[in-house]
Amino acid sequence: MKSPEDYCSVYDGASVANFGFSVLITLGIIASYIPQYLRIKEKRTSEGLSTNFLLLGSCSSIFTFTNIILVSSRARQCCFSGQLTLFNCLNSQLNLIQIGIQCLCALLILVFVLILTRYSDKQDHEEYKKIVTVGHWVTLHGVISLLQILFAVVMNDHGLLLSIANLNGLLSTVLTMVKYAPQIHTTYRLKHPGTLSIGMMCIQTPGGFLFTFTLMYTKGSHWSSWISYMTAAILQGCLLSLCIYYEYFRDHGLAAEIAERREVDRIVEENTREGSPLIHH
Repeated sequence: MKSPEDYCSVYDGASVANFGFSVLITLGIIASYIPQYLRIKEKRTSEGLSTNFLLLGSCSSIFTFTNIILVSSRARQCCFSGQLTLFNCLNSQLNLIQIGIQCLCALLILVFVLILTRYSDKQDHEEYKKIVTVGHWVTLHGVISLLQILFAVVMNDHGLLLSIANLNGLLSTVLTMVKYAPQIHTTYRLKHPGTLSIGMMCIQTPGGFLFTFTLMYTKGSHWSSWISYMTAAILQGCLLSLCIYYEYFRDHGLAAEIAERREVDRIVEENTREGSPLIHH
């Protein structure tokens, strides 16, 4: 059986170069979401965004964040006991910081859709109600994940903690695979990307592979924390290819522009007939 010192020694000798690269990746994560936020603000509609994609994407991020909180707990114990230097301690929590930021950025897509499209004439009312329901389910999932973490901490059993972490990591991977199916189907059906940001995906697809590699090679990393990001990068690449085809290559993008304009005009006309765009709950 390994002693606490043996476990903590895993986090010794952290690379300064890897740390610096990981910090840049973290900044890149934040930057990659900005085009999507700006597109939601510009479009003021969820047109093109699958509600299932919003739900499964948000829950997948929460699963991964729960996983890394549990996986990195042993490193934090080493930090608190003083067995790691400040740099090695900070480096051992890089994955937690990166995934935490990524989770927050992913959840903000749902938050911005809820806030910025609520009073918009371009927003389909029935679709908005579905997105509100998504928000409720995501909030419930967040509460359940918090209870999982508290349970694992109270039980203070590393084997149980790792089992819960692995379960969350695997569920995140499954949801990552499942979430792209409805979004790819939505994009294929509409024949245009709509509010889905091509700029965001252009940054995130190659960035996803880089992010995966930094997670893999960080001291004390665990496969359950990075497998979902590898899966997401592959599937997002497929979605990006589809969006680029419709936006730039199929009839030079004219068909996509016409399809999007026609759908938005239909929604505006329906909202005008209904009267106020305000959605009551």
